[in-house]
Amino acid sequence: MMNGQDKSDTIGKLVGAIGAAMAEIGYVRSTGQNTHQRYSYTSDEDLTAAVQPVMAKHGLAMFPSKCEVERVEVKTAKGGAATSVHVLQTWTVAHSSGEWKNIQMPGEGRDSQDKGTPKALTAARKYALRHLFCVPTGDDSEKEARVNGEPEHSDYVSGLLDRVATLQASDVPRAGDAAAKILGAARSKMTDAQIAKVCGKVIEWIEAAEAKQ
Repeated sequence: MMNGQDKSDTIGKLVGAIGAAMAEIGYVRSTGQNTHQRYSYTSDEDLTAAVQPVMAKHGLAMFPSKCEVERVEVKTAKGGAATSVHVLQTWTVAHSSGEWKNIQMPGEGRDSQDKGTPKALTAARKYALRHLFCVPTGDDSEKEARVNGEPEHSDYVSGLLDRVATLQASDVPRAGDAAAKILGAARSKMTDAQIAKVCGKVIEWIEAAEAKQ
């Protein structure tokens, strides 16, 4: 915060510029694909590409001014070690008039190597932009799951699928095949123990692929 304040003495021009930007940004199409859970999502790149030029046009800037970070060691589904990183990022939203306002947004990222913090920071920025400008994106993974008839999964299966999703996002070859194998076992109503046995080779592949990231 600047001088202990969370905003400038006046913010009328800042609010006006944010409103104008909202009207111009409009809907942002989701181009990211989570293939194993069959839903689309708005990537950080999608949102930034749509928002950044409009912000510049209306004299708006957003920059980080403070960040609180918490790291927790967790176990993976296979019993390996990973780090879950939680951040509370403070952003200063400023206008060319000199007016400004601080906003905060949490973010979370998990990784078995050193990418937990970047993932958490990226999530915080993405949702800060989305909520600041009230950007409609159509993201609703729960709705998509219901529409597609995808059953609810156990925490164990969801954890495996989340790990594969991270590999897919990094364009790791064969990640889609791994997701298909896990989903096939889950849809056959196997228990977690049965899935761990049947998908043992796939889980080993996931761990090896994560180690290379």
